[in-house]
Amino acid sequence: MKPLVLIPQHFGSLVFDRRTSRYLPFDRAATELLSRSLHESVFALVEALPTGEQPQAQAFVSTFYRAGLFDIGGRLCGELLDADPPVDHLLGPLAVHLELIATCNLACTHCFATPLPRRGQLSLSELVPLFAELASMGSFRLGLTGGEVLLRPDLFEILDEAVAAGLHPCVTTNGLRIDERIARAFGERELVWLNVSLEGSTAARNDAIRGEGTFDRVLERLKLLAEHARFTLAFTITADNHQEVEACAELARSVGAHTAVFRPLYPVGAAAQRPELMPSFEDYTQALARLADHAELSEIDPFSPTLRHDRRARTYANRGCGAANLVASVASDGQVSPCSFLGPGFTSGNVRRTSFRTIWDEGHRFQQLRSPGAPGCGGFEGGCRARSQALRGSPFAADPWHDAWRGGGGHLPPLANVERTCGE
Repeated sequence: MKPLVLIPQHFGSLVFDRRTSRYLPFDRAATELLSRSLHESVFALVEALPTGEQPQAQAFVSTFYRAGLFDIGGRLCGELLDADPPVDHLLGPLAVHLELIATCNLACTHCFATPLPRRGQLSLSELVPLFAELASMGSFRLGLTGGEVLLRPDLFEILDEAVAAGLHPCVTTNGLRIDERIARAFGERELVWLNVSLEGSTAARNDAIRGEGTFDRVLERLKLLAEHARFTLAFTITADNHQEVEACAELARSVGAHTAVFRPLYPVGAAAQRPELMPSFEDYTQALARLADHAELSEIDPFSPTLRHDRRARTYANRGCGAANLVASVASDGQVSPCSFLGPGFTSGNVRRTSFRTIWDEGHRFQQLRSPGAPGCGGFEGGCRARSQALRGSPFAADPWHDAWRGGGGHLPPLANVERTCGE
């Protein structure tokens, strides 16, 4: 596979870089230049432009030549995705969250996937055509969640099929089933990101959420994992642990993690019944401020108000969040929704009966979330719809955190790495 994929979009295009697993957005004029550079030298194309247009085009080419988009001859290092984009939304989500299994070997008190267990799961033979369809839509990031994904005996077959289709899978696990064989299997798969979840820097803090003894058991398994594979420690910021994020970052460093991910707790699933665990927006932003000294280890949840940061390109025009605009979720039984955090009331179809593309384009809830003029949709202007639903009674109401963000001038601490998690 070539390093880049040029994905047509209604505003121009996205370029997916397989080397970094990131998307770069381009307007129509830049897309025309990129498209032609698949077959002609971009240097010659710039020289053929009217004199007045050349300086800007030369600056564009210079920037992205240094970024590795063009080969030494000036041709785009990629291929064009053959697709006709919709007129008002992305050809496909930038990331799909796929629940592989709806059962778990833990019962975390804040689990977003509750209730567990649930019946039904897509088989490998059902997943293979789904993977192909996602690739045809330019939806290359695939977040594999549960339940506990390592309870699926065919997990590595699933990963191999996803990679073969051109997808970039990310696995989130509680780590308890990792042994020598599993650690080696992860290490053999270069395109897999692996998140291992913990809830604090100490056994007391973690085990209060995940169960007695889990902290020490996970750390033992991380010793094995570190010998064979790169992995991330994923922490959920709560009212109880926000004061120890620096210690969590140091823990990640000490156990050999290549980075640490910090996301705020969302009031969904089991956490909806534990309001005392919810951090305040002030708790969250202060935690991020303290993490600034550990920027090389830190990634911030993309569904927070940081998504509205001025440095971020916007690939949709409505006042929504990532749900239905950038991401979609597929439950273990094939039900598709704009975001699993919004609950079963936002299910818009099932891939066992309807193509994912059709649900993405035509699903009622997807269309509703993209339509700012829909009844009752006037209050939401950014942030997280699931938080609005839980705290203000409607996913179309204003997100309290977004209000707090705007009240503070729309600023958050400048961390070096705020872009990539599985979910963006």
